Amino acid sequence: MIPLIFFDKRKLIKAFSVIILLAFPCFTAALHSLDSEITESGKETRQLNIFPAHPVITAYTWEMHSTVNRFEFLKANKAPPQYPWAEGFTDRVFLNIQLGADIPVIGGENGEWLWYIGLPVSFDMTDDFFEPETAPVMNTDYWFGIRFESLYRISAKWPENISIRILPIYHESTHIGDETALGMSYDNPTDFYRINVSYEAWEILIGLDEWESGRGNSFNLRLGLSGHWNADGYYSSPLQGELGTSLHPSDIIPSRGILEYFGQFNTVIESGFPSIGSWVFQGGFELRNNILPDYFSTEKEERIWTINASIGWYRYSRRLNARRIGFYLRFLGGQNPHGQFREQDGYSEFGAGISMGL
Repeated sequence: MIPLIFFDKRKLIKAFSVIILLAFPCFTAALHSLDSEITESGKETRQLNIFPAHPVITAYTWEMHSTVNRFEFLKANKAPPQYPWAEGFTDRVFLNIQLGADIPVIGGENGEWLWYIGLPVSFDMTDDFFEPETAPVMNTDYWFGIRFESLYRISAKWPENISIRILPIYHESTHIGDETALGMSYDNPTDFYRINVSYEAWEILIGLDEWESGRGNSFNLRLGLSGHWNADGYYSSPLQGELGTSLHPSDIIPSRGILEYFGQFNTVIESGFPSIGSWVFQGGFELRNNILPDYFSTEKEERIWTINASIGWYRYSRRLNARRIGFYLRFLGGQNPHGQFREQDGYSEFGAGISMGL
């Protein structure tokens, strides 16, 4: 879907204003960084980097649109709505594969301030791999955007720094797999529906005590807010061919909710229990207040709290551009996070996996 923001002048002005407001202090800091300051030890404390090695704010394994690569086995408490292979679904495990990258653009540091501009990208696939008949792809998710980050170090025992991250615009497009859609239409030819969750949105996040590699243990708190730019909300009306014979595209009611908000706690223990030698402990969770879509109702959409948490260990390296391999356990409870299945509440999944991320 072509981003609607580029055809709406008011939204374009708003988005551009957000970008300018954030970019101005960042580039001001960059200009100051060009004047290299030499410390008593002879090291430069101010620098401007094109294509910097690492973002300012850490991406964590458990995040749904993380730039960390992960491969995990999951087990759920219930099958998705209208899922054709629901029989035995809770008795078998399924796969979730996520590939992510943060494409750096520019960044800088002057001793107290760090800032970064990058292009995060994430691809996620959920596969009912051990279903004996056809092992269908349940859902795919494509996510990308532009991200501005800044961190200020302060002289305090806690927090050691204050951070902000703004995504003035990002795009998500997430759909059930073709084989799943065909199976759903075969099993339920009259009431089948396939909803295309595709939208543009913004997000702002403020944090305390972000982890910085080599600077010791971190106990990080974050608060965030996000909302969509689209006039038609988080999903679009399907075509007639994506609906059963008893349904019409006008039966699908556009989403009405705009804002979602969340809080996070993350910790990285570089030394001491529960870290083990060069294997560093990382744990965290997010509590998010989500909009629960109802595709056929004109009533106000319900909201649901969803928790997504993980603990794990990864092999530590002081090289900022190192891909750190790790292993982890993850739990999610609340809203089903996979594409059009976000209409489902009371959902939980638990799994284990390996990760490779910055």
